[in-house]
Amino acid sequence: MHRRSRFAALAVVVISLAGFAAPARAQNSEVVTILGDLVRINTSNPPGNEALVAEYLRTRLEPLGFQVDIVPTPTVGKAHLIARLPATAPDGRKPLLLAGHEDVVGVERPLWTVDPFAGVIRGDRLYGRGALDFKGGLAAFTVAAMRLAREGAPRTRDLILLAEADEEGGSYGTTWLAENHWPKIDASESLNEGGWIFAGGSGGARLMGITTIDKNSLSVTFRTRGTSTHSSRPLADSALRRLVRALDRVEHYDTAPRITPTARRYLRAWARTADAPTARRLRAITTTRRPAVRRRLADQLRDGQWGELFDGLVRNIFVPTIVDSGIRANVLPGTAEATVNMRMLPGQKPRPLIRELRRVVADPKVEITPIVSGDATVTETLDAFDKRARQAPTTTDTDLYRTLSQEGRRQWPGTVVTPALFEAGTDATPWRQRGIPVYGIYPYPINHADLLAMHGNDERVPIKGLEQGTDMLTRVLRRAIGGT
Repeated sequence: MHRRSRFAALAVVVISLAGFAAPARAQNSEVVTILGDLVRINTSNPPGNEALVAEYLRTRLEPLGFQVDIVPTPTVGKAHLIARLPATAPDGRKPLLLAGHEDVVGVERPLWTVDPFAGVIRGDRLYGRGALDFKGGLAAFTVAAMRLAREGAPRTRDLILLAEADEEGGSYGTTWLAENHWPKIDASESLNEGGWIFAGGSGGARLMGITTIDKNSLSVTFRTRGTSTHSSRPLADSALRRLVRALDRVEHYDTAPRITPTARRYLRAWARTADAPTARRLRAITTTRRPAVRRRLADQLRDGQWGELFDGLVRNIFVPTIVDSGIRANVLPGTAEATVNMRMLPGQKPRPLIRELRRVVADPKVEITPIVSGDATVTETLDAFDKRARQAPTTTDTDLYRTLSQEGRRQWPGTVVTPALFEAGTDATPWRQRGIPVYGIYPYPINHADLLAMHGNDERVPIKGLEQGTDMLTRVLRRAIGGT
């Protein structure tokens, strides 16, 4: 079946659903309208169903002259969108790539105060799964690109908008896309998700981080076995008890803090915008050479506001995320499993960290095994993460970084702009591994509560910040594509 007809029916469903559920706010800007539509397309992964987003974006982009290619994956309903706006006065440069993911994590519906897939506007924020991560960014990228197409000014190189599948998990994300369709997404540089813009007073921003490198994420399985029997006669070799003890040891363990060069620049810039006690600690942790002092400062920073973010910037993290055991209340289970997510600092290889995890658990009867994707072996997976660990930060000596910095300061006067480490991970690895500069940005100022809602309950994005970020990105594209 032809690729276009394969998804045609999906497009009709998407457009119909989006229109039916739209909030009654005639004054909504284009970016708010598009974000609301994207939120109402449930792309919780699994299963993802990202082809629905791809078809929706096609209806927005093709009428403006974008050459749209929807790339199906081996999983039905899961697809990438590659939309290319051709140059009108080409100067020989490769395209600029805007990349954002279509899929979102699932929800715990009873804990939400609004429908997570309705695009509800409450007060000055739009609520919904993906509003912050990263459908808000995808909407901003899309509208900025659409504005460039409408303006009709000369474009000196192509612009590519990539809406990606399987960023939140799965086997057919950008690594698969790059292996199978690289010529379609090759670029000279890219904007992706990553850096935070922290809100300041009067609707402004105080700090704008542009990420040049990410932490890496690898999960492992804890597995224990014991005798299954009646719960009235608990045995010493209980699988669940053994697992609980192991997780408790992990929960009470902190890895030694380490300050990477990118984190050092980020934290020093943050100190310029922080309250006095936090600023002193940030400056001290970036200069001390004494491990005990560094650990004490890291602990103090973790106890304050933004503490969980500071911790992620200076430590490798072990965090349990899933526990699975038991079949009935009156049966002691014979097996118990947990997923522990490891967030690794740049330069950190996974094998030493897994050995450290085993030392912390200190129980040979707890099997600790890396979780692999698709058909990859454990060795192949660990080797791939070794390669990622050697990846250098993207240089800031580029026209795109300078343009983004300048337009950020123009949009939010007084904001401090800095290269940053992203405490989470993104799907930018294929470009960075090929030496292509990638800069990460969440293009809207947020506060601490907004950040905590990411992947949590009542996820939302500030509407004014979303509109401001879209304006900033539009100017960045004019300069990067049109040379104005």
